[in-house]
Amino acid sequence: MESLFSLEGIHFTPKQRKIANVVEKQGASIVYHTEKEIADQSGVSVPTVSRFWPLIGYSNFKVFKHEMKSRIAVTPENKFKNFAEQMDENQILNRLIEHHFKNLVQTGNHLNKEHLQKSIESICNASDVYIYAPASSEGLGNLLEYRLKRFGIRIELIAKSGFEIYESMLHMSSSSTLIVFQFVDMLLETQALFEHANSLGVKIILITDQLVSNMYAYVDYFLYTHRGEMWEFHTMVAPIAVLESMVMGVGLELKEVSLERLKSLSDLRKAYKHLIPK
Repeated sequence: MESLFSLEGIHFTPKQRKIANVVEKQGASIVYHTEKEIADQSGVSVPTVSRFWPLIGYSNFKVFKHEMKSRIAVTPENKFKNFAEQMDENQILNRLIEHHFKNLVQTGNHLNKEHLQKSIESICNASDVYIYAPASSEGLGNLLEYRLKRFGIRIELIAKSGFEIYESMLHMSSSSTLIVFQFVDMLLETQALFEHANSLGVKIILITDQLVSNMYAYVDYFLYTHRGEMWEFHTMVAPIAVLESMVMGVGLELKEVSLERLKSLSDLRKAYKHLIPK
């Protein structure tokens, strides 16, 4: 990575040079450190670190971090590098848990609970449910299909891209519900699905990591899920939590049907356990 700041025309004291060395060595991951951590690594005091930022053109550490975050290229490679730079190989699980916990808290803070309940009701009342889960969300779509099918709900997974999406669009009706997983930007296929569903009066549920989006204009309910900051490695723990909450809500709404279906599943397993052992 290129130098985080210009050294031209700056004359550092020995202590300031130590700080500059630590900052440069940490690279992009410096944005995840505190001034106390930088001071400890540099062998100087926290006030000395605080006085360092104006020397390189920033009023304080907060302003410096904000600028660095905006400069980090948002690519899959760099997101993983940024994530890896925070990892201690002996503390990977703990750091991951902290990362996931932060994402879950952010999701809980911003998720519209009324929209979640309305989404559950829309699924329960639908004649059929269509799921569009392109790219990295494909696994989420498969999991949701697997869960909802157990309740006897008619599910159809829409093709990820191209002309094949028309095969699903052809069979939608005003009594259908469309669930769309769309992270970051809206795909052209997503726009086509939205416009067609709107023309039919289909209920649309959007699961996204965007708090502000032009997609909201097309949908009935939107469920926000935090996968990480723009420059971070994105994970699917929070989206799965939202998905499972929706599934559990459907199960509670269809309690009698759910219990009956699960009993039928148990009976099937018992009947054929000699052929297909669990």
